[in-house]
Formats: sequence, structure tokens, C-alpha cells
Amino acid sequence: MGAGSMYYDEYGKENEKIIVMLHGANFVHSFGKQYQLADRYHIIVPHLMGYGNETDKIFNADEQINELVGFISSLEKKVALVGFSLGAQIGFRLAAEHQELFTCAIVVSPWLCKNKETTEQVLKENEKQFALFKKKWLCSLIGLMNGLPKEQRKEFVEQMQKVSIDTVRNSVDNGITLESVSSFENLTIPVMALAGGKEQDVVKNSVIKMSRLNKYCSYEIWDKAAHNIPAICAKQFNELICKIVG
Repeated sequence: MGAGSMYYDEYGKENEKIIVMLHGANFVHSFGKQYQLADRYHIIVPHLMGYGNETDKIFNADEQINELVGFISSLEKKVALVGFSLGAQIGFRLAAEHQELFTCAIVVSPWLCKNKETTEQVLKENEKQFALFKKKWLCSLIGLMNGLPKEQRKEFVEQMQKVSIDTVRNSVDNGITLESVSSFENLTIPVMALAGGKEQDVVKNSVIKMSRLNKYCSYEIWDKAAHNIPAICAKQFNELICKIVG
């Protein structure tokens, strides 16, 4: 479904409380195992610029924030915000700069502690992965390993053929860091920052530092998880969403 210029999926439209879920890079269905919460919430999943059904655009963090602010404002009520990976970075900045739009935020696996060296390293890794995604059979296997059901996997393979290398580069080098978003310290809505115990230190440190910067932000590190909490820890994660969103 489109809203002005933004495409989004929605589930549980009949429900009162809205959760806007911001997916990770490449995986529009990062929250495939959260869609079952549509029995009690109205879930909206915008396709981020350059991904999913938005591959005619190149990802740009500033433009993406502006698009989301316009879209969420048009819903005319405060929403809960859940973001994963790239979506968590965007969600972090979005909540910090526009807290009037939200009741609470759950930020999963954000990478906010960055320097030139780690950014270059992640860029190289993502460029390699990008080349793999262009092989359909391999792309399908990656979708399977990320817990995507058959239909979503098929969609994912088709969408990934249209993603551009510039989108991948801009997603990695997006300028969103703990230092660049100074307004996070002034946020007064409840924020939960989550990371997996098997994730890189830069991700774990990001959630720890978020909680130090803001007294309304708490964090948890789930020992058994890697960069896959929404899919692999779905039961525990869904319970957490219900507890925080209410």
C-alpha cells in the first residue's frame, strides 16, 4: 500500500494501538515473526528507501527521516516505534528528534558507536554480501537462514535484485551516531535498547551507552542471540513488545 510517496505493509488494521516497525537493511520482512501481534495491534511496516517496493529510490538518511515524519504525522495519533538494525538507527534518531509522535520506542541491534575504520570494514562486508544477493538461489538460502517464510522469501529474492549498491553504501555510512544525535539525551518517552550477546561489541556498546545517556532508556543484552533477535528470539521479543507497548 502506498501513502503519498511511501509504500508500506499493514496488518491488524482494525486494532486501536499502532506500532510502526522499521526493518533492517535488505530485509523488509525483518519482523515477519511479529506480524502475529496483529491480533491485538495495528502494525505498519514502511518499506525504507532503496528496499522492498521502494527500490526506485536511493537510501538517504535525512530524506528517510523526513518521509517518516510526514507519514507518521498523517496517522494523527501517537504510535509505538520498533526498529531493527538499520531501522533501529533510524528509529533512534526519529524518536530523539520527533518524540511528540511516539508513546515508546524499542531499538534492537542499533550500531551507533562508529569510527572511520569500522565503517570501512562494514562497508566492505556489505558490498560482498550485496554481490551474493544478486545470485537468486543464494539469496533464497539467505532468506531461509533469516527465518523468512516461503512467500516472503520469494518476495525478498525479487526485491533484492533491484537494490542498488549506492543504497547499500548510504545505509552503512548514514551519519547516525550517538554523537550526531544530541537530542537523545532530552527524550522523555520510555525506550528499550536491545542487543544480542553474540553481536559485535560496537552494537552491544551502543545499547549500553544509550542507557547511560538517557534515564528513560533501559537496555538488555540477550546472551544467546546474535544479529537476529526478531526472528530467532520471536517468543521472548513479542512478549517484550506487548509489555512495553501495553
